[in-house]
Amino acid sequence: MAVVNMSQITVTLHKAIAYIANPDKTEHGALVSANFSDDATNPAELARRMMATVEQSAGGNRANGVLAHHVIQSFSPEDSRRVTARELHELGIRFADEFTGGEYRYVIATHVDRGHTHNHIIICAASDVTFHKMRTKPGATIRRLREISDRLCRESGLNVLPEPKPARERRRHGVSFAELYASAKGDAVKDRIRAAIDTAAGASTDFDSFVRELNNAGVTVVVRGRHLTFTDMASGLRVRDVKLGRAYDELNVMARIGRHTVMPISFNRRMIAEQTDNAVRVWLPGTRRRLLITIPLTRIVRDGDTYRAYLPAASQQVVTGRRGRYAKQVRVEDLYGYFSRPPTRLEPAVHERMTVAIGKSDAQRRWYAMQARRLDELNRLADELNTAGRLAASGAAVDDAIAETTRRIEEEREAFQAALVAVCDTDGGGPLSDDAVVELRERERRLDELARELDTLRRVRAQAQHVKQRRHIRQPE
Repeated sequence: MAVVNMSQITVTLHKAIAYIANPDKTEHGALVSANFSDDATNPAELARRMMATVEQSAGGNRANGVLAHHVIQSFSPEDSRRVTARELHELGIRFADEFTGGEYRYVIATHVDRGHTHNHIIICAASDVTFHKMRTKPGATIRRLREISDRLCRESGLNVLPEPKPARERRRHGVSFAELYASAKGDAVKDRIRAAIDTAAGASTDFDSFVRELNNAGVTVVVRGRHLTFTDMASGLRVRDVKLGRAYDELNVMARIGRHTVMPISFNRRMIAEQTDNAVRVWLPGTRRRLLITIPLTRIVRDGDTYRAYLPAASQQVVTGRRGRYAKQVRVEDLYGYFSRPPTRLEPAVHERMTVAIGKSDAQRRWYAMQARRLDELNRLADELNTAGRLAASGAAVDDAIAETTRRIEEEREAFQAALVAVCDTDGGGPLSDDAVVELRERERRLDELARELDTLRRVRAQAQHVKQRRHIRQPE
């Protein structure tokens, strides 16, 4: 069977072509072809010629405009064993020729580095004939691609997927249909990014080498505040770490790189007293620049003028005076007496909704969306009432409950991090095994439950404070 997925490329077209044409994935380039060049071994030249067509098109190369469309046609392991990679490459060429109708330039590469063979096809967004941009519609275009692919597969004796259920029969919550379709054969972009992160973290000694390893795997990473944003070069898809799971946020990536459970501290560039090639000496806040700690650069992630250091939780930190003389040793936990403790993460690890809306008309869809929001609000109110009732029955104060839940979150967070470091060592630095994923997801589920409980408790406290203020205002003088 063949699974088809489509996405858009809006930046770094040459990197996307270089990624799909990787000799290590394409039998040393033998499975790379272009319908507009006899030489498909120079990604930069192929990208340049595609970009020339885009620039000549109506509207030209607009900011954030689509440069190319990336189609992935994945075959089952069974079909990959029965049919040679060259035959599947030729099938992909027929597939691309029929879809483009001879009007659009494309590059196709067949990857054989996984358990299933799959074709990557990058199609120029602008026509060579009309110089107009290709018009695509999320549902209609993917259906047309699948119809062509299914027919060619049947002609070649390959299996095809069963027809998907209508949108109204699918659940409202979950991942998008396009991702479900791609995930059927494990070829979802997010799965690819997760696997790249797993491997890069296992092969890295610091954040800079992690970035380089990811780049080599076709993924870029940018630090944005306390979050990491990953971009798949081949598709241009950007994914925030919270959409991948807790194992892929900055804290846990640094734990995996350092092979220890870690605790973060943050400081501004102006707190750095001295920086060498290997470490920084940082003033301890509140000591009037009398005491310092030394932090290896391998444990630091920089975000503009903000530095975040991830220190082994079980270690002791040496504190020195201005002239480098020993002053004392403190636990990493005790550094929060000087530095601010990081906020507790509240959002669930992965939470997405179906992109397919319910309703036949815009008015119906707006009405259903409004009802969904009301239902979510009712669920939140129910959680608050249940929590308030439980507190009243037990006689516990809401502040004590918040403190206890926060403590449990910290314990679970440390347990999750320790488990993650352990399974990464067991798996030898490669993609996480199925058993490891199951274990981590169960720990992640418990963290999500505690995070939602803490969020509810904070809302209950805010409501109680609001009611108290209103009563105080209404009291007669």
